[in-house]
Amino acid sequence: MSAWTSGGLKAAEGTRQAAGRRAALPLALVVVLVAPGVAAAATYYVRQTVGDDARDGLTPQTAWQHLSKLSSAMHPGDIAYVGPGLYREEVVVENDGAPDARIVFVADTTGQHTGDPPGTVMVTGADPVDGTTFVSHAPSGVYTARLPSIVWGAVEMDGPQYRYGGTQEARELVVEKMSPVDVVAKLPSTYYYDDAEKVLYLHTSDGRPPATHEMELIYRGNGILVQGKHYVTVMGFTFRHMQDSGVSFFKGAGDEIAVDNTSYGSRQGIRVYGASNVLVYGNTLFRNENCGVYFAAQSANGAAIGNTAYENVKGVRWSSQSVDGLCLDNTLFDNHERGIAIENSDRALVRRNKVVNNTASQLLVIQSLYSSEINCYETGGPDQLVAEFYPYFDRDRHKTLGEYQRVRHQDLSSKPEGCGPLPA
Repeated sequence: MSAWTSGGLKAAEGTRQAAGRRAALPLALVVVLVAPGVAAAATYYVRQTVGDDARDGLTPQTAWQHLSKLSSAMHPGDIAYVGPGLYREEVVVENDGAPDARIVFVADTTGQHTGDPPGTVMVTGADPVDGTTFVSHAPSGVYTARLPSIVWGAVEMDGPQYRYGGTQEARELVVEKMSPVDVVAKLPSTYYYDDAEKVLYLHTSDGRPPATHEMELIYRGNGILVQGKHYVTVMGFTFRHMQDSGVSFFKGAGDEIAVDNTSYGSRQGIRVYGASNVLVYGNTLFRNENCGVYFAAQSANGAAIGNTAYENVKGVRWSSQSVDGLCLDNTLFDNHERGIAIENSDRALVRRNKVVNNTASQLLVIQSLYSSEINCYETGGPDQLVAEFYPYFDRDRHKTLGEYQRVRHQDLSSKPEGCGPLPA
């Protein structure tokens, strides 16, 4: 039987040796992430502590204060070092890098380059809101405030910092045909923004007034957005509470790298949409509304290597003809549905992943050719599956690794437990 299978489908492409070659290339790229490309390239500095946007940004002493200054400034070979602090803004990359002269954004958490004290470089899509501006609204538990700008979400910063759910995809709205306001009344930690009336409706986690919480509202889409541009590296940032994702490689982007970032509380941790040849390496992604990492819309040759993803809906996911994906050395646990999802995306290679206690299944495959070996799958209860396949009949749902191996002839060198310690 071929290494590529999905419910009995076969293909001739792909070998384990090819998987090894594909893994080696991204690792080599990581070594040269910040290597200078062209002699004329600039180095920029952003320091929230002492920066001034009226300066040139070219030395730690003349650093800019705002991250958004980098949107138009960065050109092939340029490097930006961003000092510790909380940045309530976003970067939209306006220029291409080049194969030998990448555009590189570096979070200088040690302060080695900027001269700042060590600390987190955090970028957020949310802004604080005065909870006393909200008033009680019938039905009980709903609070409203008039706000002129569209709101994409809300979060209680004094809690676990999950972002509130919206009403658009709620079963109560879609199936039961409840009004958005009634959905908010029914479901704690839910919001609805009425754009016509410019009114925000909130139901807090405990039903108490928003003024009793440290509330923030989400206004910005992404931390760093790369749309239609190429050869960009994003390294070492912490992103939280974006409307879409911490890092977004979008529509026509390609040859990108996201390495050693943390992204939580957004729709996706890192989103790759219509962007090819993207490496997502060594990131930590948690409590995102959909996925930790999501390759979608024909994002071919997308590699997720060495990432940690937990408490998302899905850990790592390929969909909609995002072919030739590589899922290697990831730790995926406690996600609310699946650890790994491969959906209508052929020739995915899955190797050496630790996939533990994901609520529905550890591996989901929908109409895709894939090859999977040398993984560790550990379920956390009798209702969890090791693997499941479309169309989800009983024969397509495998509770044990042994059953999955017998039926699918995949993961023959994988193990069912003893995956080792998980990140604290």
